[in-house]
Amino acid sequence: MIRHLIELLMGGRPGVAPAQPAPAPPWEWLRPHDPFAAALLDGLWPSEEMSDVDRARLTTALGQAAGDEALRAELIAELHELGPAAAGHDSGQRNLPGHRRAEHNLAASQVRLGRLAADARNVPIAGSGDFGVDTDCLRTSLLVVGPPGCGKTHGVAVPIAEHLVLQSLANRVSVLVIDPKGDDFGFEGWFDHTIDPADPGTGFDLYGGASTPEEAADQLASALLPAGVSADKQYFMDASRNTIYACLDLAWKTVKRWPTLRELLRLMRIDEGDTQAVNNLAGGKAANTPAGKEFIARRKRQASGKVDPAASAVERLSLLDRPNLHRLFDPLKKEHKFSMGDINRPIRVRMALPEARMPETTRILARLAMAQFTHVTSSPGTNRGIFKGLVVEEAGRFIDDYTARALQRVRSNNAGLVLLAQSLGDFPDELLPTVFTSAGGKFVFPGVDPDGAEQFSRFWGEQEVSEFTRTRTRSASTSYDNWNLPIGRTESQSIGVQHSKRTEALWSPGELSAEIPLGHCVAQLSRSNGARTPPVLVNLREK
Repeated sequence: MIRHLIELLMGGRPGVAPAQPAPAPPWEWLRPHDPFAAALLDGLWPSEEMSDVDRARLTTALGQAAGDEALRAELIAELHELGPAAAGHDSGQRNLPGHRRAEHNLAASQVRLGRLAADARNVPIAGSGDFGVDTDCLRTSLLVVGPPGCGKTHGVAVPIAEHLVLQSLANRVSVLVIDPKGDDFGFEGWFDHTIDPADPGTGFDLYGGASTPEEAADQLASALLPAGVSADKQYFMDASRNTIYACLDLAWKTVKRWPTLRELLRLMRIDEGDTQAVNNLAGGKAANTPAGKEFIARRKRQASGKVDPAASAVERLSLLDRPNLHRLFDPLKKEHKFSMGDINRPIRVRMALPEARMPETTRILARLAMAQFTHVTSSPGTNRGIFKGLVVEEAGRFIDDYTARALQRVRSNNAGLVLLAQSLGDFPDELLPTVFTSAGGKFVFPGVDPDGAEQFSRFWGEQEVSEFTRTRTRSASTSYDNWNLPIGRTESQSIGVQHSKRTEALWSPGELSAEIPLGHCVAQLSRSNGARTPPVLVNLREK
C-alpha cells in the first residue's frame, strides 16, 4: 500500500517486482496441532468479519504462541470460543469508532502521511508516490517544527498517534500522548486512560512505578527543577535533589511505600524540632528510629543557614498542592490509576493538560511524564517486544536534559518520541544540540523561523550542481588586391561549451522559510540501522 521512501533508498528504484511465491499463512504451523482452528482461520481471514486490526492482532498472537505451548493452548481455546475476537486487547475494542484520519498498513506497521511532491528539488532517487513512516522510523524519534496553524498536528502528529493507537489494539504498541491544549487528540474511543487534572477520573502515579528511591527522586527532580542552571546555583539544585531523595528514602525504609503528595510536602517543609511529619508518615514514633533521626538531622543542617537550599524544590512542589491534583495523584479508587510502568503492555494513554489555566503546573506534569517515560524505556527490564511511543505537543517547553540524553538510548529498547515544537528556539539552548542531532527524523513546515531554517539547511548540507556555459563567436575577413581593392570576403562562426561545477544547499534557508507551500513539509527520515533519506518535499494534503 505505502511505497516507503527509505525502502526506495535501500532497495533501489521502484519497478515491477519479480513474481514471488505466495507466503504461507501465519497460522500454517497451527494445522498439525489443531486442524479445526487452522481451517477456521482459513475461512475467517479473507472474510468481512475480520478487520485489519483483527488480522494484525491475531498475527501477533500466532507469532507469540508458535514457540509457547501454554500460549498455544490458550489461543486455540479462544479461537474456538471467540473466533475473530480471540487474543483481544484489554479494552475489548477491535477497531476505532468513526472514520480514520489516515491510511494505514498494519501488516507492515506503516501509516501514509501524503505524497512526494513534484518538485525539482526532490532528488531523483526519491521519485514520486506515497510517503509514510513505520515504527522503525519512529524508533529513531521525530522532530517536527513549524509555527501555529502550519498543519504539523493534523498532518503528522494525529496520523501517527492514530497509527500507534491501532497498533496498540493489535497488542503491538503502547502509546502516551501529551496534549497541552487538551483537545487536539480528544477522539472518542482512542484511549484507555485520559489523565486530566481538571477532571481526575484516572489517577496518575507521581513516582511512575519506580522501584528505588534513586529512580523516583531523579524523575521527580527532573520535573520540578530547571535544567541548565549556572554554576553558582547548581548547589541549590543538588541540595533540592538530595532532599527529595532523603524524603523518599525515609518513606521506603519506614513504611515500604512512597509518600502521598501531602506527606511529601510535610516532610520537605519540616522545621527544626518538628518530628510530627515523620511520625505521621510511619504512624508511630518513627522520629526515634535511626532512619527518622538521620532525616531530621539532615533537614536541620540544611535549614540552619540563612536560606534553605532545598526551598526551591519545596516551592515548586507546592504548585501541585491543589485539590484536583491531590485527587489525581492519590485517587480513591486505586484501580483507576495509570503508572508509567504500565507502558510495558499494550495501553493507550492521553494527558489532557490545561495549559491555558495552569501553565506552571502543566509544565511540571508534562516534564514528569516525559522523565518517567524515558526512565521506563531506558531500563534494562523494559518490554522490548512492543514498541513504546510518546507524542508530545509543544515539546520544547517540557523537555529536560534527562529526556534529551535518552533520545538515542531508547531506540535500542524499541521506543521512540515524536517531538513537536513551534520553533527550535522553544528548546533550551543547552539542550537543542542534543535534541537536534539525536532525533533521526526531521520535519520542517511552512513559516519556520530564520534561525531554524539556517540550522536545518546547514544540517542537510550541500549538493554538487553542474553548470554549462555556451559561447558563440563570429569572425569576418576581407581580401584585397595589390591596389588595395576588396576582392573577397569570408565569414566564420564557432560555438564553445564550458562545463563547471559548483555546490549549493540542498534546501537553502530562504527556501525553507518562504518557499514551502501550505499543506507541505520538507521531511527527512532515518532507520534504526543508521540509513537516512535526503530531505524531500511532501504534500500532506494529497491523501
